[in-house]
Amino acid sequence: MGPLVLRAENALLKKHLRRQASRLGLEFVEFTDEKLVSPKMFVTELEQPELLKELTDWKEKWPECYVAISVSEPDKELWIAAETAGADLVANRGALPRLIHERLKLLLDGKALVKKKVLQKAKPVINKGEGLIGRLPDSSEDPIAVFKWKESVCAVRDICPHAGFSLADGEFDSDSGVVTCPEHGSRFHVCTGERIRGPADYPLKKYRAFQDGEEILVEIEQTE
Repeated sequence: MGPLVLRAENALLKKHLRRQASRLGLEFVEFTDEKLVSPKMFVTELEQPELLKELTDWKEKWPECYVAISVSEPDKELWIAAETAGADLVANRGALPRLIHERLKLLLDGKALVKKKVLQKAKPVINKGEGLIGRLPDSSEDPIAVFKWKESVCAVRDICPHAGFSLADGEFDSDSGVVTCPEHGSRFHVCTGERIRGPADYPLKKYRAFQDGEEILVEIEQTE
């Protein structure tokens, strides 16, 4: 089994996490970016500077690594932003050690922690050019909107992080690949999820999507 990696500043959180691991004969190692090989778990705090960007890079490098994040404030959109960046688990500081203990027991039993991906069909939207081509209003995750931009088929969470309005109803700019929220004007790139302009504070969760003949397919996490 690969190393269990811990990067946190809160002393009490670190103490509880190490205790939960030691109960199972395991231990966390401190984060050192350049020396790790195939880490199995990475636990950190959302308050770490530039964490969301780093997590995206981390997940691209180690997609099978289970990433858990401690948060101190129950902000739903901030939690979603952490999940968007690649977190497999987001929990408040008090609950995280217990949840990590449960995940570590699964690891010792040889079970995979990172959820498998499944394909779901999007409902097509009639659009001969670029822009919205499909929607998954009832996906097992949040509603998802699928856009075509240039040669790409892109899918993003169809909820504006600012006030929850549907981005599928917004104006799409075919030159930039940016969609504008129809209510308050937040702007996002449909292929990267990047927030281009507020008032929204966070990017959109993105999904892998493609067309197979007449079907539009989106890859999402498998439900339990």
